[in-house]
Amino acid sequence: MGNSSSTAAKHPEGKTMKAVVFPKYGNPSVLTSQDDIPLPHSFRDDDVLIRVHAASINPVDKILMSGGLKLVKPVSGFPHVICYDAAGVVEQADKGGKFQNGDEVFVRLFGPRGENAEEKTPYYRGACAEYCVAQAQYCCKKPANISFEEAAAVPLAGMTAYQVLSLGLTEGKSTDSRVFISGGAGGVGTMAIQLAKHVFGAAFVVTTASPGEKTDLCRSLGADEVVDYRSQKFEELYAGDKGQFDFCFDCTGESIKMTKIVKSGGKIVTIHGNPTIESIASIGGSGCILSLVLKKRIKRAEYAAAKAVGADWEHLFLSPSEADLAALGGHLEAGTIKPVIDGVWKLSNEEWRGAFDKAFSGRAKGKCIVKCIE
Repeated sequence: MGNSSSTAAKHPEGKTMKAVVFPKYGNPSVLTSQDDIPLPHSFRDDDVLIRVHAASINPVDKILMSGGLKLVKPVSGFPHVICYDAAGVVEQADKGGKFQNGDEVFVRLFGPRGENAEEKTPYYRGACAEYCVAQAQYCCKKPANISFEEAAAVPLAGMTAYQVLSLGLTEGKSTDSRVFISGGAGGVGTMAIQLAKHVFGAAFVVTTASPGEKTDLCRSLGADEVVDYRSQKFEELYAGDKGQFDFCFDCTGESIKMTKIVKSGGKIVTIHGNPTIESIASIGGSGCILSLVLKKRIKRAEYAAAKAVGADWEHLFLSPSEADLAALGGHLEAGTIKPVIDGVWKLSNEEWRGAFDKAFSGRAKGKCIVKCIE
């Protein structure tokens, strides 16, 4: 299924690796494992070669695989290695000296990396493989007190939550703030609760979750109240004088409802649904195609509804940030935050399919991890 040599430069010595790939855009059934993917080579000065110990799955992986972003962020070539969060050991260090061989790191792969300058063939950007190539600036040393699996769970979810909360809160100085987070048991939600409560210092944190294990999980992470979304409507429960939040973080596509609970002068940020022209532009998307498929922020119904109550609304798409990943590394090392993992599946056999099934079902608690090395 798919010919790896057709779009990727062969290794000079013919070396290959195993990886989970999608050979074309499609639903999760197109995913397959191949053991003939050329080992990464022909690096740039700021590249590091990482022996991947663990990779984690995010909802955006499914969107990218389905072709949902191909008009503004197409993949660099097929078959394309999936997943972009990883943790492992540096096997070939960057020439700038940020890392040394043997360093344990975690990383969010950003790209596409473009073409091999000599052979005009695309880099494989994904991380669900035995090896991956990353830009040194997007890597961070793994804290010694967490596992590779835990470290792999952090980059996208952690940086997304950190960047969203930073739009309305100040680290350690938001002790009077009331924060609402929808979908608290998911990968981003579990990080957002901990960051809001223990890093930004919010006085009151509310989230939504199903009753039972997920509610208990959210409370253990720092949520002061957990709304059972199956039997309660948060927009009614906290409407008027009952609630009124300084900051609302939408992980579930419910930001229009949040306009009923946000304070005048407050802010709503969503990471769900169609991005705005501004949020895509922030990650390098450009061209007239944006105006054909996306709306400007001021033309979104959510923005208008927020403005009507004196609040602000925006969509955020994760931006690469060496400083943000390093800040998260510090909080992980201090034990202030801790990744939540729902399970670990092996790359070495067909177990990896279970990880994608669970992650893409939307029912996972925290993150699903693929272990790429025995």
